[in-house]
Amino acid sequence: MMNITMITRSLTLALVTTSVPALHAATTWTEARNDAMGGTGVASSGYAAAALVNPALMTRHNTHDHVGVILPGVGVHVSDPDNLQDGLNQVKDTWSRFSDPADSGNSSAQAAPLKKALLDVSGYSGRASAGVSTVVAIPNDTLPFALVVKGWGQAKARALVTSHDLAYLDAAQTGILSPTQDNLNPLTSRAEGVAALVSEYGLALAHPFNLAGTPVSIGITPKLQRVDTWNYNVSISHYSPSDFHIGEWKHSERGGNVDFGFSAQLTLEWTVGLTGQNLVSRNVETREVNSLKDTFQIRPQATAGTAWSNGFITLATDIDLTPASGFSSDEKARYAGVGAELNAWDWAQLRAGYRANMRNSDHNMFTAGIGISPFNVVHLNLTGMAGTHRSYGAAAQLVFTF
Repeated sequence: MMNITMITRSLTLALVTTSVPALHAATTWTEARNDAMGGTGVASSGYAAAALVNPALMTRHNTHDHVGVILPGVGVHVSDPDNLQDGLNQVKDTWSRFSDPADSGNSSAQAAPLKKALLDVSGYSGRASAGVSTVVAIPNDTLPFALVVKGWGQAKARALVTSHDLAYLDAAQTGILSPTQDNLNPLTSRAEGVAALVSEYGLALAHPFNLAGTPVSIGITPKLQRVDTWNYNVSISHYSPSDFHIGEWKHSERGGNVDFGFSAQLTLEWTVGLTGQNLVSRNVETREVNSLKDTFQIRPQATAGTAWSNGFITLATDIDLTPASGFSSDEKARYAGVGAELNAWDWAQLRAGYRANMRNSDHNMFTAGIGISPFNVVHLNLTGMAGTHRSYGAAAQLVFTF
């Protein structure tokens, strides 16, 4: 089992190295096959991935299945429509030239490029979300179970330019004010970013039974949950993604939560599912920095799904019934996804899908991926995603089934 510390560090690294600039996280899990099929999975997941998406589906396995291991699954989404990271780097570079004591005689000439760099990033923002997961699933006909360790999170950053800085640079450029080391203070414009990372240990359990002749399953995943939040708020001239995750900006809380799942096999090909993630709502505040703070809201999220599969073709649809988790300062998001998979004799798979935010079309994405499954034992799944406004994503996963 992958150590939770490794998962936490991996996810934090993913968040801060994608320029902390993310698409609102559509789910609380990362699973490359489902991500390639438009983020679906409530009714279409395999028994190993079911522990992440809908624990009730762990009852859907073959007689020769004895153990399934996801080790690991990783994914990152980035949305940087304004190219914020390059803009912030340009501000730092021009600020360094403007404030360099060795070049103090040329500060007036550097005022114009610095003002332009500030205006270029004014109001710019970017987002990222990431996830890491590992599962050990033990299927059986009575009480299939799985050990689940996962991390998921999101981050956002923006640039706020003040009129004070623009007026100061105008004065420096015209010679009304001559910049010196005595009056050269750090810029009052700010780079602001918040991030949340949720780390979870869970034990997923499922049980099958018949309801009026229909095979039905229920599942439950009690879990321990740790939420880390960061509130990064510094002068725009001192912004650095590598500083984002240090303890100065961090706040942590621990608690418990639970996921619930239901599935029904209406025919040999047709399955319906319903899942409730994080049934215990939690509000975790960031640390207050410069009189500013935000709240990360873990919301109970219900999702319904359907899937049709004949072994060669799988079609799936999911729709959120309640909003996804996110920061209180963001608008609430609900997603719908459709996806398909072509399975070539359990040796290779081709997948595609589409996922849409039903409240904001700016965050829609096309998804696609491949799977390679030699001997139906080792499964390598690779996924790519692309959407509007410079939104991109990727996921990879290694699965073993015995």
